[in-house]
Amino acid sequence: MAHTVNVTKLLDGPRHLIIHVYMKSDGISGDLKNFDLVDPNSDDISPSLGSKPVFVVEDIVYNFAGFDASIKFDSGLVNDNYIWVLPEGAPGVVDFKPFGGFKDRSGLDGTGILQITTFGLLSIGDEGSMILKIRKSG
Repeated sequence: MAHTVNVTKLLDGPRHLIIHVYMKSDGISGDLKNFDLVDPNSDDISPSLGSKPVFVVEDIVYNFAGFDASIKFDSGLVNDNYIWVLPEGAPGVVDFKPFGGFKDRSGLDGTGILQITTFGLLSIGDEGSMILKIRKSG
């Protein structure tokens, strides 16, 4: 078996992408590590984002039961571009818009892929959801 991880596009407009992510542990597989949530270079993103596409995370709404998570941009190197730690507990809303959002700063070697790593997604019954609003730039 494997964890259930469903990533669904709720909106894919000219300036914004909104995705819903649902995760549920299978009780066997252990934590997710650098799991790709969305790739700015994907053919599945509309319209195409140019030669060096960049995502800017504006909002995260989440609710996790039994685990924490961290969100980052893949830099292609050891020093990934971490954005935020999302702790277990009460539903959380993180609004980055007042300071322009969290822009991908992964540099020339970076892929720009938005990834998640979980901590404690180990037992049956551990599950969570989140919605991310991402501004397209490039």
